[in-house]
Amino acid sequence: MGLAQLPWTKWLHAQNFSAKRQKAMSDVFIKAYGLKNRSISDESVKKIVDTIKRRICISNKIDTATIHIYIYQNPEINAYSLPGGNIMVNTALIAQCSNPEMLAGVIAHEIGHIESGHIKKRMVKEIALSVAMLFGGDNLGIIKTVLKELSSGKFDRTQETEADTKAVQYLMTAGINPLPMADFFDKLQHSHGDTPEILEWLSTHPNSKERAILIRKLSSRRPYPALLSDSSWHYLRKATTNPGF
Repeated sequence: MGLAQLPWTKWLHAQNFSAKRQKAMSDVFIKAYGLKNRSISDESVKKIVDTIKRRICISNKIDTATIHIYIYQNPEINAYSLPGGNIMVNTALIAQCSNPEMLAGVIAHEIGHIESGHIKKRMVKEIALSVAMLFGGDNLGIIKTVLKELSSGKFDRTQETEADTKAVQYLMTAGINPLPMADFFDKLQHSHGDTPEILEWLSTHPNSKERAILIRKLSSRRPYPALLSDSSWHYLRKATTNPGF
């Protein structure tokens, strides 16, 4: 089913935007994204990322079956959420993570957006005006435009604060050090200066300095066990930065 065949006028009422309908919409976007970007199919990579997801979700009583993480070969430093509990992570973002806790922070942040209902609210707001363009038939260009809006649209300050707060809580409950999440903001800004176009995750998640301060303020400074073994983390980094190694 393509976007033009979905019952948009009915679905775009927030109260009717069920999980099943969000999934149907998200499936179309994932398919379109996959036409442009190669998915990382390495089963070991999937297992390692799933370990991080399950650690966060199970500890916080979030159904693991409702969160799906996809890794794509893409030079933009970005990760974002789609309806249906789907999280897209680009390999360039993983390459910027110095440790698995940084990646866990990004994933926890995106889960925070999902669990807070921010994705549904943003989707209704941002694509409602584009719906009429889709009724004439499937148009890959329009699908890509809508997908770009979802991946580049900014959340407001309140939503970002809520997602950050939830992320810190999720990480601490899961026994994962939340401080590297703040370090990730600092690293990108210090390494690349202001936020150029390639740093999509920073440019679409503004006020990074203030947010790093908030994360450190909320974080409990106590000993945390390692999230992954060194071998698992090195494999993940190598497999996503050098596919087919």
